[in-house]
Amino acid sequence: MRKRQRRSRSQWTKLVAQWRASGLSQRAFAGRKGLAPASLSWWVSRLRREAPEERTLVAVDIVEDEPAGGGEFRVEVAGGRTVIVPESFDAAALRRLVAALEGGSC
Repeated sequence: MRKRQRRSRSQWTKLVAQWRASGLSQRAFAGRKGLAPASLSWWVSRLRREAPEERTLVAVDIVEDEPAGGGEFRVEVAGGRTVIVPESFDAAALRRLVAALEGGSC
């Protein structure tokens, strides 16, 4: 039987931020990181309860654009930033990028 590693609050905070940016389910992320899914779920819930002020809605406008070379999306995030995303984008990568632009942890 494998002994589980004890992680600090700081480590769990980073893991929860990584899970949020990953686009994966909690179970899939936990499996990839060698975590107990129940532990990840518990920390997600605990951190959410302790820091409700950190949960903010991000205003994002998506405008479809069709340049000569093919389709793309323009994502306008708060603060006047615009991200041009190709039609064949990776959703998880886009979530990480928007989180980074909005000052979230990745």
